Amino acid sequence: MLKKRLGGKIGKVKGRKFRYKARNESGRLVGGTITAESETAARARLRERRYFVVELKPAPQAGGSSFAALTAPKVTARDLAVFCRQLATMVQAGMPLLTCLNVLGQQSDNKTLRLTAASVAMAVEAGNTLSEALRAFPKIFPELFVTMVEAGETGGALEEVLERLATQLEKDADIRAKVKSAMSYPLVILAVALAAISIILIFVLPTFTEMLTSMNLPLPVPTLLVIGLSDFLRGYWYLVLLSLAGAVFALRQYARTKNGRRAVDRLILRLPVFGTLIRKMIIARVNRTLSSLVRSGVPLLQSLAIVRRIAGNQIVAEAILSAENSVKEGEGLAKPLERSRVFPPMVTRMIAIGEDTGALDNLLDRVAQFYEREVDATVSRLSSILEPLLMVFFGLVVGFILLAVYLPMFSVVAGIS
Repeated sequence: MLKKRLGGKIGKVKGRKFRYKARNESGRLVGGTITAESETAARARLRERRYFVVELKPAPQAGGSSFAALTAPKVTARDLAVFCRQLATMVQAGMPLLTCLNVLGQQSDNKTLRLTAASVAMAVEAGNTLSEALRAFPKIFPELFVTMVEAGETGGALEEVLERLATQLEKDADIRAKVKSAMSYPLVILAVALAAISIILIFVLPTFTEMLTSMNLPLPVPTLLVIGLSDFLRGYWYLVLLSLAGAVFALRQYARTKNGRRAVDRLILRLPVFGTLIRKMIIARVNRTLSSLVRSGVPLLQSLAIVRRIAGNQIVAEAILSAENSVKEGEGLAKPLERSRVFPPMVTRMIAIGEDTGALDNLLDRVAQFYEREVDATVSRLSSILEPLLMVFFGLVVGFILLAVYLPMFSVVAGIS
């Protein structure tokens, strides 16, 4: 109770953060962080809590520019999934939460997560709930993670929520990896093909150009086009690179604006083949996340707000916001989503059935499973179709260059014969 009474004052203090270890009135060792103007003020505030200070030192600044912060390994969704799965297993086995966190703080493969787990353990030992301790690390534990843990604590089903959260993170990481692989593969092939064509035009073709020029032959149009392109690349290659870099930079800056982000996201959803794949990925992620939140006991409006922020596409986020506003006014979830035309009819009808039957979480989970299978099938089809198409494209371009080079020679041979 004393900690709660002092929490409001301490939270408003402007100053430095200090990490402390202290013993409370019962002699138990506790730890955490405290904000104060100076080390003396921090000690005074801890004495107000009736803590006997054992150790007090400045805490590392969050988001600082230190070399350690810059080189710290990033915590991925898979790392968090493993963290959840291990924590759920230990809690189900009857181990105390603090012991579980201390074990995870010692054995995690990710250094950043290992140190964070140790800090969370200290905060829990100091009297915070697990969700309160996790909320202090927003760059490590996203809002979805903390909200579901809080719901699990409130409902007394923390281990079940952790298992559900681990599954959610694993599914999300899998589907992201598949879409990333499907999109990066053709880009890599295309980049290699363009690099090979550029080498031919810049380094190989000039030898033939000198030979053809010395023969004073009338050159056909394809040959003139290829020679002109080769001369331009050799003379102004830096302009090509600068133009490409400038175009990428301008697009990135435009995408950071509100209207630009909206235009880019709309264009992405309308791309042939890839737009459909990305739309399916977003629908699967949104439905699975919403299902997990609702099943964990998070209120629907709060769940929609979280899903809107993790949608990853401005057009989809606007559709969810519209649904969120309609739910506030007492309307169901399915109709506003149907009006947005972002979600397919099958999705909105399944949601409507879920609302009518009171099984919204189950229906959302089924929709997510369906679209996850659709993503798998689409990725498989892309892998089998794009490779031969790209190879044909590369062969046609190289064939055109070779034909342009040899056409004058064919005319010479024909003239001699």
